Amino acid sequence: MLTVLVMLLCMPASGDAQTDGGQAPAPDVQQLLLQAEAAYASLESLQATFEQSVDVPLLEKSRWGTGTWYQKGPGRFLMDFSDPEGDVIVSDGSWVWFYHPSTHPRQVIRSDIDATPAGSGIADLQGRIFSDARDKYDAEYAGAEDIDGRRTHQVVLVPLGVSPYGRIRVWIDADSFLVRRFEIYERNETLRDIRLRDLQPNAAIADTLFRFDPPDDVDVFGG
Repeated sequence: MLTVLVMLLCMPASGDAQTDGGQAPAPDVQQLLLQAEAAYASLESLQATFEQSVDVPLLEKSRWGTGTWYQKGPGRFLMDFSDPEGDVIVSDGSWVWFYHPSTHPRQVIRSDIDATPAGSGIADLQGRIFSDARDKYDAEYAGAEDIDGRRTHQVVLVPLGVSPYGRIRVWIDADSFLVRRFEIYERNETLRDIRLRDLQPNAAIADTLFRFDPPDDVDVFGG
């Protein structure tokens, strides 16, 4: 709520050299992550629609949401929910604001973007995943899968040390190397699954979209 590299190395297409079983060999997982990091870093902005499910076993609750996803650089981010309508997670470059009037109409949570994983983690989620993937996670290739008619490569990341995440799974487009789905399993057993559709790389997005002014009748907590 998501850097600096250029596109690296080309992965073999499905028609390239095959194994004896007639299937294309699995891509090198570290190379795949580098390509995904480079593709993401090359973007000036990204707009997409999203579907999100969040399961919280400890509270025996589940939530579902849809809306529009906006990213502009590592600091400006917006999840603008159409369902539940009015819910937002927005980063203005300094603060991350969490406002969910569907469940807490009188409350806004504010987090310093650089102070906690709740801030920088959501504001540049993909950037943090890829920048940490090489030395903070054990990466495993988990096979190819079609998502919305697009071939993707599935990678599972398991943290090597202390982390709020128990496991991260990402689905990387085989052609553009942009992420089309990611699943985050947190240490508290919360499972967050986000699918991105209708990706618009380098869409024209006004900076004003990332401005958030809390309503007058809410209490602001944190930060």
